[in-house]
Parts: sequence; structure tokens; C-alpha cells
Amino acid sequence: MRILKDLYFYPWLSMQENNANTVFIDGPVPTLIDPGHARLFGNVTAAAARDGVDVGRPKLILFTHGHPDHIEATELFEEDVLRGIAKDEYVYMRQEGKELFLAAGAHVPGRPFRLLLNEGPLVIGEKTFLVIATPGHSPGSICLYEPKEKVLISGDTVFTLGVGRTDLPGGDPDRLAASIKKLSRLDIEYLIPGHGEMLKGRKAIDKNFAMILSEFFE
Repeated sequence: MRILKDLYFYPWLSMQENNANTVFIDGPVPTLIDPGHARLFGNVTAAAARDGVDVGRPKLILFTHGHPDHIEATELFEEDVLRGIAKDEYVYMRQEGKELFLAAGAHVPGRPFRLLLNEGPLVIGEKTFLVIATPGHSPGSICLYEPKEKVLISGDTVFTLGVGRTDLPGGDPDRLAASIKKLSRLDIEYLIPGHGEMLKGRKAIDKNFAMILSEFFE
């Protein structure tokens, strides 16, 4: 579904199988964020087709982190598509994070990642996002914040009424708490998480952060 001009959100809402939500940015640099599991990517292409957009030919694929349910579908795309992930997460995915791929019966992506992200601005076509390091769910998790329209693409750091788990390899609840506190200071109108429903409106989002910090970390 279309959220804003050139910004689309494709949630995975089935309770039968785990998969990540996907974001698509249309425009001069068609960009996929967290395409999910390869076998379930048809859910995204079908939903996007109903919106009149083609997600099958991105120029850029970004990943909030390197867990299989967010990253496996990268193998569906040609090697010349630019792929971006945080530097720390790239290392993690090939070391400690390998265990998750083995447990899921998947393979660590073999396609090259030529864009290793640091904190700071990232220009995608006509939009400028801020890459924000948010370790905790995994060592190199990032969020993407677009300050003009106040959009936060939060991956598995924070959800509507929840947070990413920290009992997987590389998880750290103290680092996750610090990351969520950092995000809670942003001016956000659209919270687009890696799983579950999107949350809209500054008051609702502030209330969500307050509840999470109170219920999960105090």
C-alpha cells in the first residue's frame, strides 16, 4: 500500500509463517528495504502490482539487519543490483549470525554487498534518509529516518506494542534499550516496523515508545 509519494509499505500479516515487512521507494532509484524470505517474495510483487509499481527491478536493496527473514530474498536479484547493509552487520552475518541461516535451512547470501553503511545521511533518489545505528536485536541493526516527512523504518528494533527479541546470537537487551531511547527522541509521524502493523501519528507513536520503555526495560 502507498503511504506517501513514492513510498510503499507491504506488511507480512500471516500468522502461519514468519516473514519480514517490506518497504519500496519508487522514483529515480527504485529501492527495496528488507525483501524478506525468497519463497514468500511473491506476496510483495503481487501487492505492488495492485499499486501499479514494479518491485522486481530495484537499483538498490537495503537491509535493516542480516537475519534470514529480512535478507534471504536478495538472492533473487542480479549481482549488479547495489546492496547495502551496516558494516558491523555484514561482519556479524558471516560470523556469529551464520547460525540463524543454518537453523532456518537457508544459506548466507552469496551476492556481493558493495554498500557498507555508516551512520549519517543517505540520499535515495529525491529522498534523504538518516542511517541510525540501533544495535540490540543484532549487533549491526540500523533504522532509516526521513526527517522531512518524519518516517522511521525501524526494522526489528521497535514494533507497534513490542520490540525485537534479544535471545538470538548477537542480541543484547541493554543495547536495545539504549537504541529505543535514542529513537524515542525523534519527531516521527510514521513508524514502519519490520513486523506487524504500521503506526501513524506523533501522539500514538510517543505513547508506544513510553509503553515499551516502561513495560520492557524498567
